[in-house]
Amino acid sequence: MSLLLVDDEPVDIAVMQRSLERAGYDILVASNYDEALAQLTAHGSEIKMLITDISLPGRTGLDIARACLQQQPELKVLFVSGWTGAEFLDYVGIRKEDLHFLPRPFRSSQLISRVRKVADSTEQISWLDTDSDKAALGA
Repeated sequence: MSLLLVDDEPVDIAVMQRSLERAGYDILVASNYDEALAQLTAHGSEIKMLITDISLPGRTGLDIARACLQQQPELKVLFVSGWTGAEFLDYVGIRKEDLHFLPRPFRSSQLISRVRKVADSTEQISWLDTDSDKAALGA
């Protein structure tokens, strides 16, 4: 299973990538919105899950998820972030309970467990905050 990992911190990317590769996942990496969309365009349907930091410079992890889901509606999404990410969710009116969210700091075992849980999930996306987002995804 290929995962797209988006984070602007090289150390965080390296740690998560190494942990997930050891668990048998193929990892593609990006550090921002444009790189994430380029990876999705290049690798298309082989990417089954997006793991993205919420707090990124420029466009947020939520922006990345929305854009990726418009191209690939069946994509699973896991958000990771420290306290600023959780505060950002409150700011934009999204409850952590409405999405797959893993707060930092976390252990490798917690990351792998959450990735497996999200991969097996059949939940519908409920955190899109505009009718145009939902219409674009056919919801």
